[in-house]
Amino acid sequence: MSFWGLVAWAVLGLLGLVLQTVYVFKDPLATYHPRLKPLLLEACQLVGCQIQPLQKTDAVVIDYASVDAIHTDQAQEILAYGAQPSRWALQINLRNSDSVPVAMPWIELTLTDAQDTPVMRKVLNPVDWGAPAVVSPGEIIEQQLLLSLRKEDAAFMGYRLLTFYP
Repeated sequence: MSFWGLVAWAVLGLLGLVLQTVYVFKDPLATYHPRLKPLLLEACQLVGCQIQPLQKTDAVVIDYASVDAIHTDQAQEILAYGAQPSRWALQINLRNSDSVPVAMPWIELTLTDAQDTPVMRKVLNPVDWGAPAVVSPGEIIEQQLLLSLRKEDAAFMGYRLLTFYP
């Protein structure tokens, strides 16, 4: 093989590497360099991909959270007998602490007993309850989600919350 043949293969290999890198990092490129987004959208139409909102696990923080019993007449009766009510409200405030828009994360709610042992785990998608799919920089999303416990005998004393991307 001649010198120019090797140069041509090296240039093609380098071009392929650059294209693969752009394909893999298209979402961060579109987020951090908005001027490139139209070009990336055009390229994605050619190859059949999509530009998704950036998923940064440490960007969306939980500012406030509480799990409270829903007080209805029936819940009052249940509480009078010492059992756990079956309807609960999870109130949560999520804030984007980053300087770029990010995708809304999912929430994992783990109910724990007095020894902090998990009793029940529930995975929630706030978008299903009307939260926006993308959280702007500094935006605070306030959500109240109604929960029902399938295991009504599952008494819990505390809870843990975690945000994540599936």
